[in-house]
Amino acid sequence: MKTSLFGVCFALFFTLFSAYSGNDPLWVRDLPVEGKNYGKTLFHPNGKSVLVGADQYIFEYDVATGELLKTRETKSTAYINDYVLTSDTKHIIVGTLKDEATGRTYIEMWDIDTGFIKSLTLNRYDQVQRLAVSSDNKTLFVGTHSPSLYRINLETMLIEKQEDDYGFGDEIALSPDGKTLISTVRYFQGGENTVSGLLDTENFKLLKILPDYLYAPTFNVTGELIGGYTSRGDVPYTYYIGLYDIRDEIFQKLGVNRGIQYAGTSIEFTKDNKYIIATRNLEGYSVWDIATKKPLYEAPYATRGSFFSVSDNQKFICRINYEFKLFMWQFKDPLLNTVNGTLPSESIHLYPNPTQSSLTIQFPSSERNISYSIYDMHGQEIKSDNISDSEVHQGFFTINTESQMSGMYIVRIRVGAEIYTRHYYIVR
Repeated sequence: MKTSLFGVCFALFFTLFSAYSGNDPLWVRDLPVEGKNYGKTLFHPNGKSVLVGADQYIFEYDVATGELLKTRETKSTAYINDYVLTSDTKHIIVGTLKDEATGRTYIEMWDIDTGFIKSLTLNRYDQVQRLAVSSDNKTLFVGTHSPSLYRINLETMLIEKQEDDYGFGDEIALSPDGKTLISTVRYFQGGENTVSGLLDTENFKLLKILPDYLYAPTFNVTGELIGGYTSRGDVPYTYYIGLYDIRDEIFQKLGVNRGIQYAGTSIEFTKDNKYIIATRNLEGYSVWDIATKKPLYEAPYATRGSFFSVSDNQKFICRINYEFKLFMWQFKDPLLNTVNGTLPSESIHLYPNPTQSSLTIQFPSSERNISYSIYDMHGQEIKSDNISDSEVHQGFFTINTESQMSGMYIVRIRVGAEIYTRHYYIVR
């Protein structure tokens, strides 16, 4: 008997996610904006509220109830492209896109309770891409689209240093000790290449060029690792997680993992330094183990959005999508606290993913009585089979996918009494 459409949809949207969270979002809110530019989500360190940027506003919502607590607006009315919260949680620093009327870009400082305090106007057309604030809350670093780098004194709101001769700026991240910056620039020095460089924060001197560029670069809490998205030219629009150890001034490539089609613009290390979480634009997010450099878990929710954030206590995850809807999920347990060697996601692997002509499914060779079924996005079963004894002894089997059109598919793998659900992509 074929599985019902409802059963397949349930497996597609809920089975994987239910390992750590409730099946449905805790709440969903439509942002009260015109909807022309949206920014990142950011949990307040107290864990009680979450901030989200959209157009010229930052909205603050109650994490538990979804109640809109406060609305903040830029004094310049320019659209927000990035914002950061100071470590003492007293101030919000906002960086804008170019104001259409004046052609100017602005840095604004707000008191988190009372609002606007002061601002700085940047060079004409030099719009903000990313901000980073030092741990002592005295210095702001700004990467712009020009590209250009700024170091700004937050007490005087004056530019201490500007660098645009060497072509760095754009996407930036600041190390926890405040001594180095990672900068990723598209069309580096006017060419076709994307480059990531490590610079010192005192003189913006270039220290190293990474072997591969990293979009959405970020440091872990110790500053020893840098993570981000990278891509390969052999599979267009396919991205990978790049992870580098920068201790002893040597970049040790820890691994470039299997593909993620349509990478997002957010990536985070968990506070315990064990995992990296990465969004996918068209689906949910992936969790990767740093030590083994393997994917542990994928949430397939099709919210079609890039930005996400995880609360400091790792119990909530928040995301904004392209339709300016804000989603909040609550985990049953702190994120990944239950990860161990017995999880199905560690014992069942699919590769390559995305693929073109074949898909290999790997499992422990001790397993027996294995079968699978494949479904398209409409819930229609398109293929099923039992695995032969010879394939079982090898520990893997291969499925021919040449007849399948480009898109996402669901494979349900039965191992004895257990059923595991995975999804894969065909990209041609």
